[in-house]
Amino acid sequence: MYKSVLPRIERTSRLRELAYDLYKTFDESMRIFTRYEYHLIHDEFMKKKVGYQPKSFVGTKNCGSSCFIMKYLLESKGYDVNVIKNSRRTEYGLEDHVFLYVDNNIFDPTYRQFMIDKRRKDFMCEYKFHLFAQLSPFLINEKDKIVKQLDNLLKINKKTYGSAFIEIDELMENWEFQEDVTDTFDLHKFVNNKDLLTEKPDYYHYLVNFIEEFNSQNLQK
Repeated sequence: MYKSVLPRIERTSRLRELAYDLYKTFDESMRIFTRYEYHLIHDEFMKKKVGYQPKSFVGTKNCGSSCFIMKYLLESKGYDVNVIKNSRRTEYGLEDHVFLYVDNNIFDPTYRQFMIDKRRKDFMCEYKFHLFAQLSPFLINEKDKIVKQLDNLLKINKKTYGSAFIEIDELMENWEFQEDVTDTFDLHKFVNNKDLLTEKPDYYHYLVNFIEEFNSQNLQK
C-alpha cells in the first residue's frame, strides 16, 4: 500500500487533489447507494442554485456510507485507510460519527453537516458562500491544522451573525479518535466475492457493478 516519504504539507495537498479527481465517482456511488435519500445529502439551498454538485454536497446522516465508499476509492489508488468512530451525547441522544484517517490526515467526506448554521436558510450570506463555494466538500488536513481551519470558519460565522453557532471545542468532538472500526468498512470483500451479495439489498449489487466499471476504466488508463 501507499507509504509516502513526501513532506507533510505535500502529502496533504496530493490527497486533496486525488479527492477532487475522485468526487464524480464518489458522488455517483453515493447516488446508487443512498437511493431515495440522495437528495437529502445535498444542501437544499445550494442544490437549488447549482444542482447536485460538489458545492452542494453535505452528506447529512450518511457518514457511514460515505466512508464505506471513499475508503475503497482511496485504497484503489494505493492508500492505507483507517476508519475512526466516535460517540458523543447530544440533545438528541447518543450519536456516532465516522471519518477516515489517511497518511496522517483526517479525511472527512461529511464534515459540512456539522457546519450548517440554521439561522438563515434562504440567503447566500458570507458564511454560506465561504463554506459551500470556496471550501472543498471534503475536510482533509492534519488534526491540529483542522482546529485552525474550522476556527477561522467560525470567525466568519461570528462576523456574519454576531455570534458563532457553536464553540470550536464542541465542534472538534466530532473528530476525536475513540475507536478504530476499519474492518467493518470493507467494500473490497463484496467486489472480490459476489457470493457475499446474496443476502444484501439490490443497491449493493448496483454499487459493486458500478465499482467494477470504475476499476475497468482505471486499468485502461
